[in-house]
Amino acid sequence: MGKFEEGVIVVGAGPTGALLSYLLAKAGVQTTLIERHQDFSREFRGEVLMPGGCLNLEQIGLGPDFENVPHVCMHEFKVYINRRPAISLSMKGNGYDKYPPKWISQPHFLEMLVSKSAEYENFRLLRGVKVRDLINKDGRIIGVTADTGIKRERIFGNLVIGADGRSSITRARSGIVAKQDPTPMDIVWIKIPQLENANNVTFNAYVGGGHIVFCAGTYDGQIQIGFVIKKGTYKDLRDLGVAKLLALISEFVHPELARHILNISTEEIKPFLLSTVSDRVENWHLPGLLLLGDAAHTASPVGAQGINLGIRDAIVAANHLIPILSKPSNLNDIDAVLEAIEKERLSEIKSIQRIQALPPKLVLKNTWYSKLILSLISTFSRNKTILAPINGPFAKFAWGISEVSWNNSQEAKTNAPNSLD
Repeated sequence: MGKFEEGVIVVGAGPTGALLSYLLAKAGVQTTLIERHQDFSREFRGEVLMPGGCLNLEQIGLGPDFENVPHVCMHEFKVYINRRPAISLSMKGNGYDKYPPKWISQPHFLEMLVSKSAEYENFRLLRGVKVRDLINKDGRIIGVTADTGIKRERIFGNLVIGADGRSSITRARSGIVAKQDPTPMDIVWIKIPQLENANNVTFNAYVGGGHIVFCAGTYDGQIQIGFVIKKGTYKDLRDLGVAKLLALISEFVHPELARHILNISTEEIKPFLLSTVSDRVENWHLPGLLLLGDAAHTASPVGAQGINLGIRDAIVAANHLIPILSKPSNLNDIDAVLEAIEKERLSEIKSIQRIQALPPKLVLKNTWYSKLILSLISTFSRNKTILAPINGPFAKFAWGISEVSWNNSQEAKTNAPNSLD
């Protein structure tokens, strides 16, 4: 156990923490990944991986493993305005055919990542362990205190990485402050049975009447519905009951889906609220501590950016950290590189969050000018199908804004997986 005390502690086995742990372990860095749950069998807020993320996983060498994760490829993005087809984006050409957006099983994705990491003897995963506090010595974070379920332990390392999500305990205990961007919306998250003979490779978005509904077929043969509502109105909807809530949603989708929604049994339907947050910490790091993913910048659901941004954070962090951590370095060398990681990622994060803030403010207000804009889009698009663009907001969501590539030359050549015998 002692060898890990000079390594890295990663708190949180979400996409950011699990992928970064894999990259560090693969490069020979002593890595401890701490996950508060015993497994990943739970409902996740977002499970869409955009083309840029798919490309990044292939660069890392995880392409074949990722293909074995249950998923659905989405080859078309259709927008309806006031229940009428307005425009369709075809995911063909421009790289989209090779790397289409995918609705993935995040539990299987995370299990794949930690299983790959476990092939290296310099990696350990602590499941069901809850981090309670940071250990500070002379102004530097040197580890964490955590509950194992049996006792409280002190776990030490040369660097603590907080990748523990939007309710990050590492962020809270560090004293680093996050600035929130007010978001006018929440999302009611509902899964229903799939339509017979449905085209489950299409992502549909319905706008109009001051509402947004989106839906897509998922890897488990169901339809995921997101009903975007004004923040703070969920209690009134919940009081309606499931049947009336579904009836309300049916008023905003195309007729075939509306009939399907009205005819399904509500016994197994369990809506729940996704409270949306958009925030960003004032600084991502302290001596001995780095925040990444939602712990550093919680993304709005607009554009399905959560997993993508987390993957890109992990790659950039690994590119900077591996050269320092894979050779004898003093603690000042480690701390110095944390600023470079934040600097490289900050511009993209700010830009994505600015773009994410615009659509809800326009659509949910249902003002005369939002109605006019939607009417003009509907009139001029005329239910056209076009190739998904490589420029503009959609392309920025799809491929990212900054250039992020895995520098695989940094991997320690001597580090081989554990024998599987």
